Amino acid sequence: MREKTIKYYSHDEVAEKKKKIEKTIIAKQIKHQKITKRIQELQINLQSNKRVSKKKIIILSNKASKIEAEIKRERINTDLLNEGKLEKHNQIKRIRIWFSGIEYQKQRRIWGIIFITPWILGMLLFFLPSVLTTIYWSLNNVTLTNNGVATSFNGFKNFSELFGNYVIDGSNIFSVQLLLFVQNLAIDLPVIIIFSVIIAVLLNKKFKGHLIIKAIFFIPVIYNLTVITSTLTGSFGQFVDDALSGQSSFVEQTTNFFLQIGVGESIMKVVLNSVDRIFTIVNLSGIQILIFIAAIQSVPKHLYEAAAVEGATKYESFWKITIPMITPMIITASIYTVVDSFTRAPIFRFLDYAMSDGKYGLAATISVSYFIINLVIVGIIYLLFKGRVFYYDEE
Repeated sequence: MREKTIKYYSHDEVAEKKKKIEKTIIAKQIKHQKITKRIQELQINLQSNKRVSKKKIIILSNKASKIEAEIKRERINTDLLNEGKLEKHNQIKRIRIWFSGIEYQKQRRIWGIIFITPWILGMLLFFLPSVLTTIYWSLNNVTLTNNGVATSFNGFKNFSELFGNYVIDGSNIFSVQLLLFVQNLAIDLPVIIIFSVIIAVLLNKKFKGHLIIKAIFFIPVIYNLTVITSTLTGSFGQFVDDALSGQSSFVEQTTNFFLQIGVGESIMKVVLNSVDRIFTIVNLSGIQILIFIAAIQSVPKHLYEAAAVEGATKYESFWKITIPMITPMIITASIYTVVDSFTRAPIFRFLDYAMSDGKYGLAATISVSYFIINLVIVGIIYLLFKGRVFYYDEE
């Protein structure tokens, strides 16, 4: 095994290095004096019942303590330098030493910036130019010529046509189809999230075959959607329809019963729509179930143990510990559900039709509308959960 060679400062380099260390110590001492003076002023104001942030005093005290430790380390380096035992580090080693001296929260921010940088560069180089071009085309009449793409500005005429009377296949109106899709999404989203949480809680328990059950729920995600569609529209789909139609009388009787006992018709309509779309809901819940399983498994066990010692039931632990701890993942799963649902939206049929018809400006308008509506729904979800999300690390 190759031994690591340690380099020390030579006799000629000692004097220059000592000057640098002394300058560093003096600069840090001046900075420490300023911070100490500021802390004393804040403490005097606090004793005088003036409005002073205690958090600011704590932050400044931590900075002062850190500077004291740095001064002490520099003095140790001076002693080692005088004894000829101070190691000479390369640039990479210096960066590692500098990084290890940074606060943990700042280290996390730096790593976050490092990992998000490739995405930011990719967005600026590839995604953003396409988005700007699409927005520009949506405000123009776009035609293809021998010299390339020709555009003529027409304002919001494309939007007026799209949300006014744009029809495909003789009867499908864009605004009507979009409204129906948003209504179905408003029903599917809470049902998918609630269903996924329930299944995740059940699958989090260790029992025989739990891995197989997890795989069954995840199969629709990795399985070919085209195969599923053709299967359901074929003979198997007809068989399922015939089987379900035989239960229609039971559903009608159950519905009439709930209406007679005073359950609102609007509530029953939502429930029936959810039941009618149960296959779609299960099919779209695979990723969300895995997200919630991972979130539940990451909840510290000592919280449940402490709750059990205090006499909390499983039901109370679920609502007071599990749900608050997985709220960040509820937002993540909700946003994923919205974005994933839009990939199956009827908007794409209108987009394909406009492209095949040579209406590129209108196609760009459909894309911009899709982006804005998606963004609005995600924003609404964020606002609904804002202030209700619990981050364990921050408490």
